[in-house]
Amino acid sequence: MSTELLVNVAPFETRIARVENGRAEELYIERTRGKGLRGNMYVGKVQRVIPGIQAAFVDIGLERAGFLYAGDIPGARFENEIIADEDEAETKDNDETSLNVGYRQNIAPIGQLLREGQEILVQVSREPISSKGPRLTAMVSLAGRYLVHLPDLDHVGIARRLEDEDERTRLLDIAERIRSENCGVIIRTVAEGHSQQELEQDLRFLERLWQDIDERRQKTAPKTMIHTELNLYLKVMRDFVDDEVDKIYIDSKEAYENMKTFAQRFMPEVSDRLYYYPGSRPIFDVYGVEEEINRALKRKVDLKSGGSIVIDQAEALIAIDVNSGSSVSSRNLEETSFKTNLEAVHEVVHQLRLRNLGGIIVIDFIDMLDEENQIKVMEVLEEALTRDKTKTKAHPFTELGLVQLTRKRTRDSLGRMLQIECRHCDSTGLTKSMQTVCYQLFREVVAEARAYPSEKLMVIAHPKLIDLLLGEENEMVTQLETFLGKEISFKHDETFSSDRYEVVLQ
Repeated sequence: MSTELLVNVAPFETRIARVENGRAEELYIERTRGKGLRGNMYVGKVQRVIPGIQAAFVDIGLERAGFLYAGDIPGARFENEIIADEDEAETKDNDETSLNVGYRQNIAPIGQLLREGQEILVQVSREPISSKGPRLTAMVSLAGRYLVHLPDLDHVGIARRLEDEDERTRLLDIAERIRSENCGVIIRTVAEGHSQQELEQDLRFLERLWQDIDERRQKTAPKTMIHTELNLYLKVMRDFVDDEVDKIYIDSKEAYENMKTFAQRFMPEVSDRLYYYPGSRPIFDVYGVEEEINRALKRKVDLKSGGSIVIDQAEALIAIDVNSGSSVSSRNLEETSFKTNLEAVHEVVHQLRLRNLGGIIVIDFIDMLDEENQIKVMEVLEEALTRDKTKTKAHPFTELGLVQLTRKRTRDSLGRMLQIECRHCDSTGLTKSMQTVCYQLFREVVAEARAYPSEKLMVIAHPKLIDLLLGEENEMVTQLETFLGKEISFKHDETFSSDRYEVVLQ
């Protein structure tokens, strides 16, 4: 199987597509405006120590000081209690309001741990909220693909959601064998079923990363950030580049150089798979990814046979209905149903991955009377799901002819990320958000500017879209002008719909 990663980088957004055998199967999106502080590390300076609440305020160079609870400082817990709960173990984000008196008695007084003016390495564990600064922890951690590395804690933990006792024992034994002295690890849920070699490779990468951070800490002044959570293209390279990925194409020279440097330092085996894409035609257009995204935002997906699948995403579950439509290629109804269901299986799995749908999923296949046909459909479904790296469990046909899946939620679905509830249909449907239309416009501007010579460009659009471009997105417009070296002007036209625009070369 041929597998490639396509990295599309712009000042306002980064998108990465995993393409298998020429078709986009997974999509990852990070918008510059939505990127937070969580996971960032700072050399902080203790501003105030408050014994009454067992906490300190630490200046990390932001507008508001961060809040550091005594229990989040290494060596503060008399019994060295560490909670490993799923992937959130990487932040150890305990809610102080839930701590009882007995629990607090296991924590050393804050005055014995910190003094005002002291320098301390801290990590953001919770984003700033309203008038409050960020929540901090001094028990820093680095999350990898399978493990969380705890540089300053002699501890081995495992995610609670790993329930199989034999697997828990196997993974804990591996962790004890591979960890360095006086350092700890927490085993993440995704480590289930993976070998010691894979876990050790992941841990050595994290140790090299920590060594780099520690060296910079010695030379860094207080109130300075020394490590930021990896951006999307580095995070995807860390977590999703495996032996199956043959090539990685990047359409930004700067991002290419960053990925090359990162790979040479931490993942040398990946370095020779990186390629810069200099083409004038957008990389997502070349591989048909934009078309796949547009299909993934629709409720109905047509099948080649004439049938279709309809996907409805509700709060409690996701319902998928398979329809035969105009498919009449077989001699009888049973055979038509069977063949359409087999075709639908592959499209369903493709849409689950591309849309990143998780939770409870119910598939209503076309009725089949032959039990052997049901068994065959289940076999094909389970085989198709082996290509999905997100943990998914399939249950056999019920008495009502339904197939139930449970798929782990890893991030927002594509629809919830790119769409908003449509105000024009009383929330019975979805449409692209104005921000999505705005970024789509930005991409078209870049494509037009690269494809055709011009001194400047004019955008004609509905007044609401122009207001967004000149208001909230004005900084991005300025960056785009600098990026292209061309002036962009705007003209509103009230006859246009809110999602329609035109780019005119001048």
